[in-house]
Amino acid sequence: MKYVVIIFLLFTISLFAQLAPLPSQVFQVSLNISKTRYGSKSAIFKGEGDVLKIQEMSLLRIQRHKKITLLVAADREHFYVLKKGALRIKMAGKEWDLSEGSMLTVLPAERIIFKNTSNGLVEMYEMRYLSKAPINSERGALAGGTFLVPWESAVFKATAKGGGRQFFDRPTAMLNRFDIHVTTLNVGQQSHDPHTHINEEIILMIEGLAEERIGDLRERAKAGDVIRLGSKVLHNITNVGDKPCMYYAIQWN
Repeated sequence: MKYVVIIFLLFTISLFAQLAPLPSQVFQVSLNISKTRYGSKSAIFKGEGDVLKIQEMSLLRIQRHKKITLLVAADREHFYVLKKGALRIKMAGKEWDLSEGSMLTVLPAERIIFKNTSNGLVEMYEMRYLSKAPINSERGALAGGTFLVPWESAVFKATAKGGGRQFFDRPTAMLNRFDIHVTTLNVGQQSHDPHTHINEEIILMIEGLAEERIGDLRERAKAGDVIRLGSKVLHNITNVGDKPCMYYAIQWN
């Protein structure tokens, strides 16, 4: 009887440990700030996606001259977007100084050091994730492993609606395809007609005010907000402000 009770308890704990499915909606950075050794952290969302078993996004703040030493777990990948400030990254014996807008994708079991090299506050988005599919370390290695993309290396290309910057489009150890670009939309412009795609997507609002169509709903998103879109959800985005809006579009499958 004792063993039956133990098995039941373990099964119950496992059920409660499962994360709730993430909705497609606009998320704001939590007003609840958790203090850390390097500064502070605010949650944005945490749950299960269509492709990702665990998808957790936060905003990290690093106080001046403080640093974070990070060892990524063997069953996780992380990506970072530098929102504010100047950041030095050290990995594999090399160092890089990154400006605002730069991005970093860190593959499993990698060791990274982040250091705030400015006299002000550094803010960066962090997403930690675990895919539902088995980790393919060989695929990640063949694609180049951990990688960073400085803001200035992504060339701006003007369009009739505004313009954009393509940062990368490549696989990782956990993702068949990982694509990040930045779009600028002029006042009143739509990104595209409402459509769906198999990729899950995150929109990080950088500047301006936009309205996101999500299925049959429409939600406003301002600078700093994060829009999460599930696979095959009907969507598009419209600039409803009085100046150009700019956002990161991040897709994967």
